[in-house]
Amino acid sequence: MIANVGAQPFRLFFLLTALDAIAGVAVWLAPALGIDPSGFAPAGLPIFHRQELLYGAAPAMFAGVILTALPRWTGQPAIPAFAVYALAAVWLAGRVLHVLAPPVAAPAAALYIGLLTSAVASRVVPAKDRRNAKIVLLLALLTAGAVTAGDQPAAAAGEFGTRVSLAAILGILMVLGGRIVPAVTAAYLGKPANAFSSRWGKRIELGAGATAALALTAWVMSPNLEAAAVACAFAAAGQAVRLLQWQGWRATANPGVFVLHVGYAWLALGFAFAAANPFFPGLALMDTAVHTWTAGAIGLCGLGVMSSMARRYSGIAFQAPPLLSAAYACGLAAAVSRLLWAFLADAGPVWSNLPALAWIAAYALFLCFFVQTQPKGKAAPVSA
Repeated sequence: MIANVGAQPFRLFFLLTALDAIAGVAVWLAPALGIDPSGFAPAGLPIFHRQELLYGAAPAMFAGVILTALPRWTGQPAIPAFAVYALAAVWLAGRVLHVLAPPVAAPAAALYIGLLTSAVASRVVPAKDRRNAKIVLLLALLTAGAVTAGDQPAAAAGEFGTRVSLAAILGILMVLGGRIVPAVTAAYLGKPANAFSSRWGKRIELGAGATAALALTAWVMSPNLEAAAVACAFAAAGQAVRLLQWQGWRATANPGVFVLHVGYAWLALGFAFAAANPFFPGLALMDTAVHTWTAGAIGLCGLGVMSSMARRYSGIAFQAPPLLSAAYACGLAAAVSRLLWAFLADAGPVWSNLPALAWIAAYALFLCFFVQTQPKGKAAPVSA
């Protein structure tokens, strides 16, 4: 039994996230270990890997962050412990079915995400909380994506479900990042929570949100069109300006704070690659953009957000244990090496397996840190 799971759901869901993040990437090593993956991945390892991370690790991480923060955000009671355990059980059933019965894995994943959406809505709607209504809508969009996702590459003409899912995940990441990154940075610098608000702050936020929404919509509809590329170029600029106003360079001395800025920067970089894709058809930049968003933004921001929340609720908000610093370094190595993989994959099996090995090391190191953290009664006030 995990202690205090009702008040701190992240203690259960971050454990599941790390385990699934490791498992979802470790499958890439199956052929090198002499294991035939066809039994559990009939559609191929790339699709199995994609579905596991999009509908396993990412939604589990969101459950941990959102369900833990909901009482503070909405002023409503926490989700009861039995409901948290039930939600985790549905999540686990979906992961087991993904291995044992792939055809029914998508409905199982959609059921979990739908239940998570309902749980969040049950607190947001009574509070008349418009600020968090967008999270409910994005979770609902992710549910729809899980139902309709197929087994084709993400850039395939009819693979709307996968692109919808990734767009929803990136949207949630931008919402959470827009709260957590500046709040944690301000607290670290000893500034008030609104320290990075400026006369232009609201305009920057609106512009970044609008351009990202337009770009992701265009990308979902037709990722290879030049119109989508133009929209992604504006989104890249909007996210870059948004990130710059949080002044991450002032937190370089603290790896736990700085990793949040580095992780968020990969969002803007992913939009930049998507913008360049139609103009350089021979470079496979769409695959690069997708993995910049996933291995870079989701992977690094995931590590940063989870470790920040774990430290915060353990009373060590701004400490940087060596395990976490090593995890961040491995996470960055995974993102960079996956970015270069398309160009250097012919260099040999060691290079080809480097992104997977670095990712596994990153989340294994985080897991070692996480299981050692001790819950405290109240969290230090360092995030939105």
